[in-house]
Amino acid sequence: MAELYRFFNSTPDDKRTYQATDFAQFFTNFLGNGFFNGLSVTANDSMVVGVSSGSAMIEGHQYTNTDTKDLTVDGADSTNDRIDRVVLRLDANTDKRYIKAFIKKGRTIASPSPPDLERTDYIYELSLAQIRIEAGKSFIDSSQLTDERGDNDLMGRVQVARTIGDQINTVDIKGPNDTPDKYAEGISQFYLSGESDPEIMIAWFISLGVNPTDFGRNISSLRAYVHTVGNRTNTGLQTFTLFDWAYQQDYKIYGEWKRANNAISENVRWGAWHDTELIVDVVENENGKCVKFSSGRMECRFVTNMGSRAANGGGTYSNPYRTSALTWDFPEAFKKPPVVSGSPEIDSTSASARAMSIGFRSTTSSSAPFIQAYALSSSDVDVDVIFNLVATGRWR
Repeated sequence: MAELYRFFNSTPDDKRTYQATDFAQFFTNFLGNGFFNGLSVTANDSMVVGVSSGSAMIEGHQYTNTDTKDLTVDGADSTNDRIDRVVLRLDANTDKRYIKAFIKKGRTIASPSPPDLERTDYIYELSLAQIRIEAGKSFIDSSQLTDERGDNDLMGRVQVARTIGDQINTVDIKGPNDTPDKYAEGISQFYLSGESDPEIMIAWFISLGVNPTDFGRNISSLRAYVHTVGNRTNTGLQTFTLFDWAYQQDYKIYGEWKRANNAISENVRWGAWHDTELIVDVVENENGKCVKFSSGRMECRFVTNMGSRAANGGGTYSNPYRTSALTWDFPEAFKKPPVVSGSPEIDSTSASARAMSIGFRSTTSSSAPFIQAYALSSSDVDVDVIFNLVATGRWR
């Protein structure tokens, strides 16, 4: 066990020397493996491919390619394909000590697969691209290349090192009442688990004015990301995104809330939360379609043919022509009775025949009873009436 501290200048009586591995270990504290920019692989209709200029980081060691580097690919088999890889290889063995681009040759077989990347204590490879060497073909074109720089398992962009990322989701967690000055300038974020951090998750829910039961879930099934942007002189903005942990729920996003302030300062508190309205669920059956929004709003729609406009009544003021009655059972129940409205659609050239109004009895949270369209004239034109119904309320 030792305390390590570096880097310091030497004195005549106290020599301080450091190895390249010391610097590499230092960089792995905050920089992960991957590429910074460039390093695309191109074909030029020969058996030579080019790696463009660019830079990368591998296990704390930096790599830069200043100009296009040509790599020669072995010739094709006459019968079977093979898949090669263009790799960046860190070799830390004493007789090597480099990072270079290589062609890593695959096996020539009927159903080829790319060669595995080598990752040991001394050798670490990242893949730039795959090359499919087609049987009997004497050149490589762009259709045979597969760019792998975007795959985080194979290459990926240089990111914050995992050692920092792990602590961001533990040490860096904050509560909803922490003032803006408690957050780092620039961009910061942390992850919340309702299973491992139930108390602080509940505190955020109280701040937002929601409850896990609003979403029909236990708190242990919920997760969130808190993303904060700001600096000392400009506006700060915070976003809270709530989602489901269970794949059975299709990792549903239940809501996104935002709040702001005018500086990352201890003297400035956060403003009120505002919903970013997202669709969180859609329920559809023979009674129509309901759309649930993350704000708690729900809108249900139903279109149905009610038959003849003169199915009932005698065409008088006291006994007007009217359609048959309908009770609309909503596809999904509301938290309380919604506002229901509707319009009759009548395909007739007669203006008096089209003059109709929709009425209904008091709604409940689950239905709108006895909906009818009433004629506003004595016209006895026999034509069907299409109801277009809308119910708007809240699901939570």
